[in-house]
Amino acid sequence: MLRFIYIIGVLTKYSIIYILLKLNLYKKPKEKILRNFFEEAGGSFVKFGQLLALRVDALPKSYALEMISLFDNVKPFPYQDVEDLFLQELGATPQKIFKDFQKEPFAAASFGQVHAAKLSDDTIVAIKVMRPGIEGDVIVDFFFIDILALFGDWFFKVDALPWKEFAKEFKKWTKEELDYYIEAEHMQTIYKTAINDRFIVIPKVYTNFSTKKILVEDYIEGIALSKVLLGLKNGKLTRENLKDYGIDLKKVTKIMIREIFREFFLGTIFHADPHPGNILLLQNGKVAFIDFGIVGESLKYNKASFVGFVKAAAEYDYKKGVYHFANFAGEYLKNMIGSALPASVSQKQVDEFMTFVSNYFAEEVAKIASEKRRRLEHMQEDYTVAYFHILKAGQKFRVRLPNETVLFIRTLTIAGFLAKQLDYDFKLADETKKFFAEFPEDSWLQSIDNASPYKRLSHEKAIEQLNGWLSYLVEVDPKLYQLTKNYFKQYRLVDR
Repeated sequence: MLRFIYIIGVLTKYSIIYILLKLNLYKKPKEKILRNFFEEAGGSFVKFGQLLALRVDALPKSYALEMISLFDNVKPFPYQDVEDLFLQELGATPQKIFKDFQKEPFAAASFGQVHAAKLSDDTIVAIKVMRPGIEGDVIVDFFFIDILALFGDWFFKVDALPWKEFAKEFKKWTKEELDYYIEAEHMQTIYKTAINDRFIVIPKVYTNFSTKKILVEDYIEGIALSKVLLGLKNGKLTRENLKDYGIDLKKVTKIMIREIFREFFLGTIFHADPHPGNILLLQNGKVAFIDFGIVGESLKYNKASFVGFVKAAAEYDYKKGVYHFANFAGEYLKNMIGSALPASVSQKQVDEFMTFVSNYFAEEVAKIASEKRRRLEHMQEDYTVAYFHILKAGQKFRVRLPNETVLFIRTLTIAGFLAKQLDYDFKLADETKKFFAEFPEDSWLQSIDNASPYKRLSHEKAIEQLNGWLSYLVEVDPKLYQLTKNYFKQYRLVDR
């Protein structure tokens, strides 16, 4: 109840400030006001603000850069709360469990804080402790975030991704972050795949000391990317200073992208929250990924088609890219067409229709991409915006992307945004080509790739869906409607 009243108070305060701004009675940069709101609201609002900081489609670049400070500006909670939690979870105080335990945290986040400690063998570890009462606060926060998302869709609509959908995704990820068992499992899985990698570091988990609310892992000495970005912004750091320390920002961008590709294509799960507070730059030139509360799964089916799509996109080969796109994202359309046609019709004829649709879609994608490329290069939009514009254009083709690819592309977008901040000349297409040159798909794809299981619809249901699709096309694309209708006349599935 107290949290509910507190959030009402914060919202009221900033609503008044907003009105005063409109009346020119309050003088303060709007970027700082927005950042201050998320800081004061705390809890899930800080996490929500952090995600917004990485979406230049939702916020102008100046706002996004201001919001980056949210990654390093959360107040810690008292040590007594830490001790109480240890007694509840492990039955003893930190001093009795560890050889040494630092009472002052070296990092604090919206959901927890991190203390340094030593094991009995002098191994230095980082101990993440969940913020007390955060579960109850999150429930209240979700209520207000849903309301704010509703207002956002009414008054500040973003075409690329509705605020309602953004809030829905955020709530799902947040629930998973409140269980350190899940994070520990994720970290162990990725740790095993990266243990011998020459560029990346993943912390080891100490499961005998870890619970749902306490997570013990290797301590990694490095500089958080969030601190680097803030230092570059306020002039306290320079690229030359960082090079003297052994950090080359151009190399950092390449390692980040390579690791996300490596985890997604060669592994079973991938780090899906590469925000600047979760990336550490090490003095030896390596990059460490930490905080595995949010992960995505690799594709189980049609991975070869997705690989083909990604490679074609890197080559700006829109026709080839859309062909592969249709294979992994056009399952619904392919299933509907194949089921509407008599079983006597060959698969080759179904594939001919899909090729015809793909070619039509490719022409639209080429137009969208040519319009977006310059805006991408100048950071006026990010990769997510361009991608969702293409996805929106594909709605009339009944495109349904696998959830795995949606999260992967979002993750790649965040990394691409950060890479642009570190290296203005960064090009995602170039790094994509380098990855597949280092890891040719022929060496790993055959052993893991398989097509998604085909589930034929009843003939009558498929015809009903086909006619519904054609009725939709009449409104959104009369040309495509006529071409499609003419194609199906030969099978007597539509009126002449």
